[in-house]
This record gives sequence, C-alpha cells and structure tokens, in this order.
Amino acid sequence: MIASLYISMMPVIFGGIFNMLFVKIKKLSFLRIPIDCKLSLGGRRIFGDSKTMLGFVGMMLGTSIFSIIWGIILKISGLESCNLIYKYYDNTFIFNMLTGMLFGFAYMIFELPNSFIKRRFDIDASHRGRFPVNILVFIYDQTDSMLGVISVLAVLGRLTLPEYILGIFLGAITHIVVNLVLIMFGVRRYL
Repeated sequence: MIASLYISMMPVIFGGIFNMLFVKIKKLSFLRIPIDCKLSLGGRRIFGDSKTMLGFVGMMLGTSIFSIIWGIILKISGLESCNLIYKYYDNTFIFNMLTGMLFGFAYMIFELPNSFIKRRFDIDASHRGRFPVNILVFIYDQTDSMLGVISVLAVLGRLTLPEYILGIFLGAITHIVVNLVLIMFGVRRYL
C-alpha cells in the first residue's frame, strides 16, 4: 500500500518542487498577485503575501505536467496497476492533465486555512510562534496541503479511512524530507 500511495502521488511531489522553482521566475512577477488582493479582516491580512496567483498557477501547471509525464512512465514500465487511480480510470493524456490540475488546486486551497489562522495569530509565513503553538503550527504546516491532495486521491482511488490516514501521514513526512532537501540546495529558505 505504501508503494502504491507514493506511485500515485509522485506527480504532486515533483509538482511541488517545480512550483518552488516556478515562483522564482522573475518574468512571471506579474502573477505575484496576492490571493487575498491585500484585503484585511480585523486589521490583519486575510492570507498574506506568500499566497499568490503565481503559486496557484505554478502548482497546478507543475502537477499537471508531471501527471502527464508520470502516466507515460507508468504505461511504458508496466506499473500502471500500482497507481491507485488507474485501477478505476484510464491512463490518458486528458485525464492526467485534469487530475494533475485538480491535485495542484487542492494542494493550494488546503493551505489557505492555515495561512488565515496564522494571520489571525500574527504568525508570519516563515515563523511558527512560541511553544506550544509552534509545534501545532509545524504539524499543520506539513499536513494542510496533504489533506487536500489525499482527499482527491481518496475520491479517485476509493481509499479506505486507514489508507487515507496513512496517506496524510506519509505525505507529511515526505513534505518535511523534500523541504529539507530544497533547503540544502537553497531553493527554499525555511521548513
């Protein structure tokens, strides 16, 4: 099951890495429009400057591209049956493009409540507040997007509740590991 979860979610992992690089492209700064349009609620920004249209476009584009590529790789290698989604749906260009976009959208949408809550507690994007809040915020930072992604996988791959929980746990651990690697290579500044 663990291998099938990773095989099914690989486009999201690569899409996330793609997005980290995508948002650094200076020529795309015209898309660096905050999702909250710089609006405030109770004197504080709704989501803050770190949640932009550029991030949404990058994540949706990245997961879409990698879903298409990964579908081809799985077809060529004969590993299609290991992908939980392909048990119920055909591995086609259009399906992979659309599900990739859906995964990217879910990833970004499920990060928004976290940003909203952090703004309410005056915690900026790179900090997590003081103990014990910092531990809760760290855990939520690593699982928020996974809740969205694994929810999409749960519907498309018809996951059971234990499989869903395992997916979120593995997703959070993978999120931490990938972020640590990105920090080591200077792509990301903080965990």
